Amino acid sequence: MKLIISLSLLLSFSVFADNHDSQESEWNIAEYYVSVFKEGKSMKHMMEWSAEWNEWASSTDHCADYTSAMLIPYYTSGENPHDFVWVGISPNPEAHYKCNDNWFNNGAEYLEKLNHILETGNQVTYTWQRVVSETPGGQASYAVYSDCKLGEGVTADDFYNAYVAYAKAAKNMGDVAGRKMIFPQSGVPSTWDYDFVQLVTTETIADYGKNWTNFWSNANAESMPELKALNDLGGSCENERTYGIVPVRN
Repeated sequence: MKLIISLSLLLSFSVFADNHDSQESEWNIAEYYVSVFKEGKSMKHMMEWSAEWNEWASSTDHCADYTSAMLIPYYTSGENPHDFVWVGISPNPEAHYKCNDNWFNNGAEYLEKLNHILETGNQVTYTWQRVVSETPGGQASYAVYSDCKLGEGVTADDFYNAYVAYAKAAKNMGDVAGRKMIFPQSGVPSTWDYDFVQLVTTETIADYGKNWTNFWSNANAESMPELKALNDLGGSCENERTYGIVPVRN
């Protein structure tokens, strides 16, 4: 069973910065709830619940730094059926667990309502996300995820540094994609055998298609040494799946 996570810079989402290590890079925390509707329930009921929950979450400052959205499957294999993925993003662990503490201790009413809409017992994953590049406006409404393995002897930092150099060069050639390396921490299936999840986002679904015309028609290892350097690190990505994004809390 591959890891189902998706996002994310979301529509109207900001990119949060956190000095997770000594390198000058941006990190954030994200949690993913793989969700399946109970019989007779639909996105209409989830949107109604989300509006109520968002009003409650905004009534205190406990979740002031927590943003959320629902990821709607677009192109997926169907091997792990689900109706959507709820994703919540925080700038750092302190902000994340502050919101979770409030939800756990004071949100029982909303949890009970949610349990009438969704099946229980589905995958919930906690991750660190390392920002490689941003879309021009720092937002996105389309997300593409892949499970990746590093090349032999290559560290995550090696790949990240080469990926950043590639992303900067790509931007100069017309690329408009945002990118992240995602490192699952908790709630990871025991059969998931990868090093990280690659996320590519664009501000619109149309932009993803335009990017192939504007950038990839000109990009190759000969004209772009940064691409060659990245490819020379080896490794591979697979299990690509895509999602559209419905914002909940900004």
